[in-house]
Amino acid sequence: MKLKDLRQNYNNLLQRFIRLFSLSSVAFVLTACYGCPYSEYEVQGDVYDEDGKPLQCMQVVVSTYDDFSYEMPDTVYTDKAGHYHVHYSVTSFGGDCVEVIVNDTTGNYDSQSKHIASKKMTVIEEDSWGGHYSMEADFLLKPKTENESKN
Repeated sequence: MKLKDLRQNYNNLLQRFIRLFSLSSVAFVLTACYGCPYSEYEVQGDVYDEDGKPLQCMQVVVSTYDDFSYEMPDTVYTDKAGHYHVHYSVTSFGGDCVEVIVNDTTGNYDSQSKHIASKKMTVIEEDSWGGHYSMEADFLLKPKTENESKN
């Protein structure tokens, strides 16, 4: 390579580095000055069988998602009264939807899931950088059929 080509390649590389560094610096300054967006969610409800009896030790998985991201799920188990309560935070503006999945740890009942749109959530507190939202989701689990139980 000629010296002129080397200089041109070096200048192009340097310009790209400066642009990348400038964008990173702007993002850091905005976050440092204005904070990071956040959202807090509280999801609670009860899990019953078809006879209305509360189901204990059912696994409840709660996750938040939208068109662009998926937050790691949080898992809890129902208490003796069949009740569950999840409180978690995400460092974003939050998702468009919360998914709640109930799985039976004994294998006697079918799993069930619900998608709760953000429009149906109760707003506890909200500002331009996020908010605190609450929702309830109750489940009525049906027993598995004999063929499903054997699998």
